Amino acid sequence: MILWWIASAFIGALAVLLFPKRWVWQVATLFSLGMGGWILYEYLLRAPLEVTHGLSTLQFRLAWWGFPTSEGWTARYSIQLFFATDGTALWLALAVSLICLILSFWPGWMLSQPRLQMAAFLSLQGLTLWTIFAYDLISFYVGFEAVLLPTYYLILTLSGGSAEGRRTALEFLLYTLFGSVPMLGGILYGASEMSRLNGFPITMSYYDWLKYPLPTETQVIVYLTFILAFWVKLGLFPLHGWVLSLYKHAPLSLVVFSSALLTKLGAIAWLRWAPAFPQAHFLLGPYIGGLSAISLLGAGLGAYFQKDLRSWLALGTISHLSMIGVGVAATSPTAGNGAAWMMISHALIAALHLLVVSTLIKRSGTDVIAELSGVAKNMPHLAALWMIAALASIGLPGLIQFPAELLILTGTYTSYTLRRGIFIAALIGVLVSAVYTLPVLRRVLFGPSHSSFPDLEPAEKRLLWGLGLLLIGLGFVATPFLNEIQRSIDPLMRLILFQSLGVQK
Repeated sequence: MILWWIASAFIGALAVLLFPKRWVWQVATLFSLGMGGWILYEYLLRAPLEVTHGLSTLQFRLAWWGFPTSEGWTARYSIQLFFATDGTALWLALAVSLICLILSFWPGWMLSQPRLQMAAFLSLQGLTLWTIFAYDLISFYVGFEAVLLPTYYLILTLSGGSAEGRRTALEFLLYTLFGSVPMLGGILYGASEMSRLNGFPITMSYYDWLKYPLPTETQVIVYLTFILAFWVKLGLFPLHGWVLSLYKHAPLSLVVFSSALLTKLGAIAWLRWAPAFPQAHFLLGPYIGGLSAISLLGAGLGAYFQKDLRSWLALGTISHLSMIGVGVAATSPTAGNGAAWMMISHALIAALHLLVVSTLIKRSGTDVIAELSGVAKNMPHLAALWMIAALASIGLPGLIQFPAELLILTGTYTSYTLRRGIFIAALIGVLVSAVYTLPVLRRVLFGPSHSSFPDLEPAEKRLLWGLGLLLIGLGFVATPFLNEIQRSIDPLMRLILFQSLGVQK
């Protein structure tokens, strides 16, 4: 069943290549979201037993390498096309599918090569789902890397063929390869060591890596390569250059794919694979937390001094995503749940925030903050939606991101790995987000009105208000979603603590 959800996007991409019509793209994304609804129904039936005791459900396995025998196909190595899901992966995949549906109906696209560009969008959606559900390291790595190809093509073609667009695409590609190529070396080295030490064939199975942890020294080496890949994908300081370039030179509607989709691959992969390196994660946790806190505060303070909306959004995104790093480093079930919900909530917030600001920039013809003032007078719908997105991003109680920040702060305060200084830095980071957000809203929305721009069109209102109301609704009814996240995250965090300290709570 999981395979059909992934395949639905690729089938849509093939359909668009054969029939390059916008409605084909829209039907494909709608069908993919419908598949997600079916998977959700099946998940809720099986999760209480299978996820609680087996960490995942709805598994699909197919050996990649092997040979036929009289008893059937025999795998030479434990390297499989292995897809499954837990609560965290399911909620993220549903958010991804919803955002892709909204983007397929978004009226602001200027597609110069519609056949190939729509196919690239659907391929990117399919590869994102592939990576989210992959429970085999090679399967995961294939999806983790393959998302680069459609993204690179879309940056090149949607940036108008400018020199800045070409440089942005190349920078995105090089940064990501810088992070992920060492990870491949780490995967192969770790798998060979596991095989040598335990006397079984090379395995890439998630469950084998959890069951047979490597020696501590080997763990540290391999885990550092994983951290590098996840850090680059999240776009955290000091490996954030591609984020700044992308926000500055690419269409913001395209940046939604990066900020709301691609960065989350680094987050969910980190939450899933950190327990395979329990001692290494415990040893490196303080350094991860410290660097995440620096990224959180540094990007937040940098956003305060920006003069244009694109750079302001870019640094704000880096600051918010740094909270995920703090939550992962805390190695606490509470903080882990917060990091997972932060990942999902930020995807939805970023989609609304970027689409609203991109509409304002398109209408006004400028992204310079000093040249925008009092737009709420003539653009009340845009102003209200921007307020919802911005206030959600700073963790206002009653909106979607508040539970995430509260859980991360609580888990950081009680963490076995992080000092109180990291908690204080994270707390200050939450305050800094309000400091750099509210003055921009006050000036751009409620300052003296010097010009008049048309408000949102009916199609834009329907899409954006639907997303805005979702941010409000999930702020009040987050408990059912957090319960399923807790079902999958708590055992993983406890596994790290038990193997590192013998702590079982």
